[in-house]
Amino acid sequence: MGSTQAPSWIPRETVEILRRTMEEIEGLEFTEIGRRLLELAEMHKDWREKSCINLIASENVMSPSVKTLLGTNMAFCVCDGYVGKKLLPTTDAVKYLEEIEAYAISLALRLFRCQFVEHRLLSGTMACMVTQYALTSPGDTIMSQSLRDGGNIANREGGPPGIYHLEVVDLPIDPEELNVDLEAYKEAVYAHRPKLIIPGAMIVLFPYPLREMYEIAQDAGALIAYDGAHIGALIAGGVYQDPLREGSDLLIVNSHKSMGGPPGAYILMDEEEIARRIIETTFLGFVQTPFCNRIAACALSLAEMYAYAEEYAHQIVRNAKALAGELDSQGFKVIGKNRGYTDSHQVIVDVSDLGGGLRAENLLCRGNIILNKISLPWDTREEIHGGGGRVSGIRLGTPLVTRLGMREGEMRSIAEFVRRILIDEEKPERVAEEVKQFMKNYQKVRYCFD
Repeated sequence: MGSTQAPSWIPRETVEILRRTMEEIEGLEFTEIGRRLLELAEMHKDWREKSCINLIASENVMSPSVKTLLGTNMAFCVCDGYVGKKLLPTTDAVKYLEEIEAYAISLALRLFRCQFVEHRLLSGTMACMVTQYALTSPGDTIMSQSLRDGGNIANREGGPPGIYHLEVVDLPIDPEELNVDLEAYKEAVYAHRPKLIIPGAMIVLFPYPLREMYEIAQDAGALIAYDGAHIGALIAGGVYQDPLREGSDLLIVNSHKSMGGPPGAYILMDEEEIARRIIETTFLGFVQTPFCNRIAACALSLAEMYAYAEEYAHQIVRNAKALAGELDSQGFKVIGKNRGYTDSHQVIVDVSDLGGGLRAENLLCRGNIILNKISLPWDTREEIHGGGGRVSGIRLGTPLVTRLGMREGEMRSIAEFVRRILIDEEKPERVAEEVKQFMKNYQKVRYCFD
């Protein structure tokens, strides 16, 4: 934007903060700019890691060793092409990097019990894009969950499918069960004949009826791409459904989120032709120099999961069930009670009677409890998109707190903090001090080699 007038499509708040920052930079020496950036990073770390209970379902913490690898100069190394037959460079200059990359590939294949993996993708959205571009053509129809049903924008018309000119139809969801309505699904698949069906969403409580979905999809000539971005550790640990064994043609898993590695994603496959199309679309279509520091950090985090996924995943789910039960007993409307609340790492609470999700998120943040609002199937479009997002729900997740060593007993304390702020209407700042003291006992990363 510079000094010119800002375009109308840039939010007013963005314009204001950039204006203030540019004015601040003008008045600072170069070294002061560097000092301020380091200071801000330290402030963020002190608050988020030392003072807050982080219940954002898509966040986690890396082990010290994984963090160290991510910060190495391997980031600058060119290492393009297949392991063992690099296009650039073609010499022994990358012999150690190739061995690290081979570990990353081999560990992913063993951990998820599959034949092929694309490991170089830098985000879950990029993995969704590669899947759509590799397996469909412009004008094709795909099926995914609507945003109201917890769907991911990466699989909706407002994201990559719209850019690629794909038609998007809704994957039918039963609002009571927050799961696929099989009868409506069958009718929709035969009516729309989608090329690609993408189960997977930001709300993940219970396994999909994948075997039944696969039979219908196969009969209609559709492929299933399971967007398991959130639940990689649960699949690897054997506590959730195993999509590749239940009919999914491919599985997308984020390397961070429940996996606790650096940001990125894996696409996991068994079928050779699908794998060829995915891998060839990735390089050179989406990735060239693949950031070898990230691959090394991924390899080590996969090794941690190879060693600890079963124990870690079971504790994640036990904590989620315990947190849901405690919130229920404290007076909250927890979704899925009739089915045991959750089979995953997530807990969904309807807070519409308490002012809605946005209000709850803001109040809890002031109390040093970090989570996010989320829309529920009965929210209207106006509630989702208008007035700052007046949605009914909040989403809580247990991967990060589990990795810091919390177990079922700590879930009661967390539920009490949430109740005191949202139901008892206690001043959030008062609770924040207690949360800060509570977090002093949870500063060490578990389920790792450090």
